[in-house]
Amino acid sequence: MIICDMVIDDRISGKKSLIGLFDAIATTDLPCIVNELHVFIALTDGYGTVRLKLRCTRASNDEELFSTVQEVRFPDPLAVVEINMGFCGCEFPEPGEYRFQLYAGNALLCERKFHVSLVEECELETAE
Repeated sequence: MIICDMVIDDRISGKKSLIGLFDAIATTDLPCIVNELHVFIALTDGYGTVRLKLRCTRASNDEELFSTVQEVRFPDPLAVVEINMGFCGCEFPEPGEYRFQLYAGNALLCERKFHVSLVEECELETAE
């Protein structure tokens, strides 16, 4: 599972390009709004059609902030199925740790930590 700004899918070669990989955001304002983010996932060992749910939660209390559902078809258990799940207008209400969690039914398949930190504007200018 990889979080990024954009996934480019080359329809001729079938190759995917992941642009702007990240697992943390530093912001000067809260709530922090991320205009667009994508979660790229590669899965194998699936059988038939599977309903997947990707949710973003606060790590501290498991509160769901946003989610999406997608059905995926596995042609056979050895196939690797690549999924791009996109979100717009993602709101992170406070600094801290969040989790992107992928479920098939009630089973948690994998999760990725994501961190939001609050910084002063002068800290961001110094980092540039």
